[in-house]
Amino acid sequence: MTNIKTKFFLNRKIYLTIIFFIILIISFILSLILGAENLSIQKIYNNDILKNILLVFRLPRSFLVLISGALLAGSGTVFQGYFRNSLADSGIIGVSSGATLGAVLSSFLPITFFSFLNFLISPIVLFAFLGAVGSAFLIYLISKITNNSFQQNSSVNLLLAGSALGSFFSALTSVIILSRDRELHKMYVWTLGSFNGKTFDDLFFILVPSVFAVYLLFLCTKKLDLISSGEKTATSLGLDVKKFRFLVLFSGSLAASCAVCSGGTIGFVGLVAPHIVRNVVSPNHKTLLPLSMLIGSSLLLISDTIARTIIAPAEIPVGVITSLIGAPFFIYIIFSSKGKIQ
Repeated sequence: MTNIKTKFFLNRKIYLTIIFFIILIISFILSLILGAENLSIQKIYNNDILKNILLVFRLPRSFLVLISGALLAGSGTVFQGYFRNSLADSGIIGVSSGATLGAVLSSFLPITFFSFLNFLISPIVLFAFLGAVGSAFLIYLISKITNNSFQQNSSVNLLLAGSALGSFFSALTSVIILSRDRELHKMYVWTLGSFNGKTFDDLFFILVPSVFAVYLLFLCTKKLDLISSGEKTATSLGLDVKKFRFLVLFSGSLAASCAVCSGGTIGFVGLVAPHIVRNVVSPNHKTLLPLSMLIGSSLLLISDTIARTIIAPAEIPVGVITSLIGAPFFIYIIFSSKGKIQ
């Protein structure tokens, strides 16, 4: 009987993985052909302008959206697993707001100030990462201070601390944006989330740190299953909780900051994707992380396509679309499971 159940769940996981992958491919293709100008093979065959639209604008944009969706879903999965709270998305707990503040602050730097870093990482990515990891550590410290044991009421402390710091960082970002009149509209749209005008330069800009972030996220998977029973149990099983905490905060913050640098502040992707996979496939993080990243990429690709087409030729910031999808989902999670990972 046990073998039959194991085989059933294994087959189900394989079938759902194939389905999720097909959804991703369809979402990617739709993101290429739909927009202010709908494309087709017949249209672009003898039309250099449409070829240019496809290859120069839509293709790098779609790849950026795909990567950003995977990074947001990956960071959400890792944060939810570590904090043992299905509401611990990088946007909701304030990490994305910290990354946004850091990226905006980098605009005050002289162009040549960090020129020696351009071969490794851009000043925007660096400051976004510092803002993200700084906010993550602040949230963790506040949760620990208000709670002697991280196992009691940690969900409430985490969400309250994250919401408060996220609002604070957003307010600081708004003040900075308002003080720079020339870049007001551009930076405002960026804080709402937008991939408009992205090119291959933007894609290559965040490719290396994104790949590194994904690698670090996958390093967390085994240990996230250990810590699901609590820090004391994980310690008794040989896990170095302090080192693992650093790995979680570093990898999740780097992933969130790369996503912020790609398309601005985009919420709820890291909340929705892991929750879907956890409920229909498996809570095991070896399965949960890669499948959540597939769903996250598909979700953001679909949202970006809607943002480009719903009022074409004008464009809605993609963060508005993900918020319209994610906010009701957030409320549903609160009422259905009270945010706790079972």
